[in-house]
Amino acid sequence: MNVRVREQMKSQKFRAQILFASVVIFSLSVRLDAQTGPVVIVGGTLIDGTGRPPLADAVVIFQGGRIREVGRRGEVSVPPSAEVIDAKGKTILPGLIDGHCHLRDWMGELYLHFGITTCPTISNNPVEWVIAQREGVRSGSIRGPRVWAAGNVIDGPAPEGLSGLRRQRSSIIVENEDDARKAVRMLAEKGVDGYKLFERLKPRVAKAAAEEAHRLGKPVIAHSLDIFAAVDAGYQSVEHSWSVLFTSIQDAKKKTDLDLARMTGKISTAEAHAYMEPTMFDRIIKAMVERNVHWSPTWGTTFRPLSPHAAEMRRQESMLLKDPQLRYLPAYIPKDSERLFNLFESASPETRGRLAAGYKMVQDFARRFVAAGGKIHFGSDPDYILAGYGLHAELQLAVDAGLSPIQAIQGVSLNVAEAWGKQKDYGSVEKGKVADIVIVDGEPLKDITATQQVEKFFMDGKAVDLSFHPDYKNPIPRPIPDRPEPEGGRQ
Repeated sequence: MNVRVREQMKSQKFRAQILFASVVIFSLSVRLDAQTGPVVIVGGTLIDGTGRPPLADAVVIFQGGRIREVGRRGEVSVPPSAEVIDAKGKTILPGLIDGHCHLRDWMGELYLHFGITTCPTISNNPVEWVIAQREGVRSGSIRGPRVWAAGNVIDGPAPEGLSGLRRQRSSIIVENEDDARKAVRMLAEKGVDGYKLFERLKPRVAKAAAEEAHRLGKPVIAHSLDIFAAVDAGYQSVEHSWSVLFTSIQDAKKKTDLDLARMTGKISTAEAHAYMEPTMFDRIIKAMVERNVHWSPTWGTTFRPLSPHAAEMRRQESMLLKDPQLRYLPAYIPKDSERLFNLFESASPETRGRLAAGYKMVQDFARRFVAAGGKIHFGSDPDYILAGYGLHAELQLAVDAGLSPIQAIQGVSLNVAEAWGKQKDYGSVEKGKVADIVIVDGEPLKDITATQQVEKFFMDGKAVDLSFHPDYKNPIPRPIPDRPEPEGGRQ
């Protein structure tokens, strides 16, 4: 295992002990109970997250943190002692799951405000801190979404020509199968829920890591420049649209040259999509569907300036960032939010043409993937897009691409839970599952932006405060600064 990372882990040991001690202290001082009596939501239209048609005039009963009954009014008995919530004219959704989070200590309220109950945290953080966040939310000491924790990224050495490749600071670099298995076991001992494997792993090393993860009963969520190798390795999900881009390019030299150009900043990731080869799409889709490998495009952080709704998205982000109750946000956030729009505005007509062509091909792949039975899920990947709001931008882009609102909502609920092996308890409004429920004002089936109009929100059967608080503070600060955060390549 990479010595630098091993020493970094050692240096974090004392810090980790402090973090876990903080969780213990807070968990002793804070106790949150789900409502003891039954709660009944009556009269709304239920979109349950499974992909089934909506249920009009629905009744949802939950108690003790679990959903007890779901059905139509008149077909479900309402307990006489129940607290009744009238949802007439509103829509009932499962708690939203952001399939691609990069958690920071200031993000908690943003996720909750937008109805997001769960944040699968895909690396960029020391594993000890992520685990501490997960336990802090469980105990009630941290105000934020539920955390599903992937540990440090497991990656391979930089290829020839990329020796200066910038790395995520918490990466574990492995060069052989034995070290890959050791890294997986080490993170399992720390309590991770799953793993993120990165795109520089050799196929045989990636497969060894995935096999070890599966032996331990944990999923693998990954970057990959070769989806066929990812399928062979048994990954549960492949992240990002550029995974399809590079897999589709058949000429090895062309692929290597484009990757080098992307990673050294000579071409943006968004523009690189113009080199996709759609003749490969059917082969890629067939391989993924046959092995039930999910795909998450994370297109908001790459392509949202190309949406017909781009101006409204930009306006909404800008308004949020001006909210005085959010004055605790880091100073770099407004600049990051505008960065992608500014890049697109300053692009030449030729570059804009390539951007549009690449985006059109990504949309085409998404439609074909879903039509073939592929499991798509959505995550905000909150670099250059505001956490919380970013997931709703993903939904808009999904509908822009031709997916139905029902399919889009399934992509931020049950499909994510399935990728993480959590579908028994999470991801849909069904009897027996955890009571993560959102009530929104409006009809997402007619206008997907209605998912943003959150009126009530329950997590583990407990009502959640949707408001921002200017004194919001995470009691367990992230032990490394947000910026600069070295990530390879450009948008």
